[in-house]
Amino acid sequence: MISFFDTDRWNEIWQTITRNRRRSIMTALGVFWGIFMLVILLGAGTGLGRMFRAQLGETSTNTVFLNPGQTSIPYKGMPSGRTWQLDMDDLKAIQELPEAEYVSALCWGGQRNASYQNQKGDFGLMGYSPDMQKINPQKIVMGRFLNDVDVLRQRKVCVIGTQVWRDLFPSGEDPIGKIIQIGTSYFTVVGVTKPQGSMMAFSDPERTISIPALILQQMYGQGNKIHMLAVSAYPDVPSEQLIKQTRQTIAGRHLISPDDKKAMFIMDTGEIFGKIMGLLRGIAALTWIVGLGTLLAGIVGISNIMLVLVRERTQEIGVRRALGASPLTILSQILSESFILTFIAGVFGLAAGVGVISGFDSWYQAAIRAGSEMPEISWQISFGLGMTALTILVISGLLAGVIPAVRALKIKPVDAIREE
Repeated sequence: MISFFDTDRWNEIWQTITRNRRRSIMTALGVFWGIFMLVILLGAGTGLGRMFRAQLGETSTNTVFLNPGQTSIPYKGMPSGRTWQLDMDDLKAIQELPEAEYVSALCWGGQRNASYQNQKGDFGLMGYSPDMQKINPQKIVMGRFLNDVDVLRQRKVCVIGTQVWRDLFPSGEDPIGKIIQIGTSYFTVVGVTKPQGSMMAFSDPERTISIPALILQQMYGQGNKIHMLAVSAYPDVPSEQLIKQTRQTIAGRHLISPDDKKAMFIMDTGEIFGKIMGLLRGIAALTWIVGLGTLLAGIVGISNIMLVLVRERTQEIGVRRALGASPLTILSQILSESFILTFIAGVFGLAAGVGVISGFDSWYQAAIRAGSEMPEISWQISFGLGMTALTILVISGLLAGVIPAVRALKIKPVDAIREE
C-alpha cells in the first residue's frame, strides 16, 4: 500500500528532481511562465470585462433612443429630403403606448458658464424628463434627481455632476439648496450625481448640469422642440416590438412613410449590449486559449524531461521490478515526480501573477483616488478563477507524467538489468 505520508518516498522524489538542478530549473521555468501568463491574461480579461460593464452601468437593456433624420421617401404629398423635429407632443404620444414604461425627453443646452459666489466654470447643460433616472440611472451622491413636481410647477432646479460640485464648491460644502447662476438664470441645486455608466451618456456626466427639459426649452427659445427621445419598455416587451410601435407612432404624427428607415435614427441598447457581451465572451475565450497554450508548452517540457529521467533510470526501474515492485508503485513514483515539479513551478507562477495584478490594481485604485475619471473596478481575479487555474495546474502536472509513466511500465526487468 502506497502511503501519501511516506517521508522516504518524498525524499527520494526530491533527490531525483534535484539530481540535475539546472535541467529541472530550466524545465520548471516553462510551467512557471505558462501559469504566470495565464493568470495575467485572466486578470486583464476580467478587468476589461468589468470596465465594459461599468461603462454600461445600470442602463436598461430594453431601451431605444430616437432622434430625427431626413426623409428619403415622398409620402402623402410631402417630399423626400425633408427635415423634421421631435416635440413634446411626441413624448406624450409615446407615453400612451402600452409597451412604454419610461419616456424621457433629451434637450441639449450646449456648454454654459455657471457660477457660485466667486467660483465659476464652463459645463454641459442638459434638459431631461424625470424618467431619465429610471432609464439611465446615475448614483445619487447627495439630494435627489429631478421629479414630476419640478416639471409641473416649472421649478428652476438642477442636478449637478460631481466635478461641477468640486469646481463650484471647492471647500466640499453641501450644495443642496444652494443657488447657482447658469448664464443669466438662477437655479437651486437639488442633487449631486456620480455616473454609474457613461456609455449611454450624451455628455460628460461629471461635468454636466441637468435641468427639466421644459425649462431648458424656455431659456433658449427652443419652443416645443426636443432633440432626442429615450423610451424604455416593460421587462416582458421585446425591444423589436417597442421599436415598431414607436416608429409607427412618430411616423404617423409627422407624415413620414413607415418604410422610410432613414427618416429617424433608432439606437437599440439591447442590440448594443448583446454585441458587447459577445465581445466580452470572445475576449474571455481568447484569454483561455492563449493562456492554456502557453501553459501547454511548459507541460510538454515537463513531460520531455520526465522521459529523459525514465531513460536514465532504466536499470533502477528494472531492478525495482525484479525485486517485486508493482506497476502501481512505479506509476505512482513517476507521476509524483512530474506532479511535484509542475506544482512547485506552478504555485510560484500563480503567486507571481497574482502579485503583479495586485500591484497594478493598487496603482489603478490610487489613480482613481487622485481624481482620474476611470471607472471604479478591480483588476484582481476572483477566488474561483484562482482555484480554476490551480486545478488546471494539478491536472496538467499529472498529465505530464502519463507518457513517461507508461514508458516506465514497458521496461522489462531482464532487459533493464542487461542495459549498461
